[in-house]
Amino acid sequence: MSESTKQQSPPVATIRDARIVAGLTQTEAAQIVRVSLRAWQRWEAGDRSMPPGLFELFMLKTGQWPLNEQTKAE
Repeated sequence: MSESTKQQSPPVATIRDARIVAGLTQTEAAQIVRVSLRAWQRWEAGDRSMPPGLFELFMLKTGQWPLNEQTKAE
């Protein structure tokens, strides 16, 4: 995968905002993607980068991204 097509980690504010929109605590958000509370806290604090795939999984599981882009258009 080239650098131009490689997904980037989401910004700290985006991670936090997505969790808040979902109405979840950090503990609940961590459980959704099956990571430790500490891992989630590090992502929100900016101490570590959240893997893009886990962010995508979180967004899908919390209904913030449709599974199918056609669903959006309909």
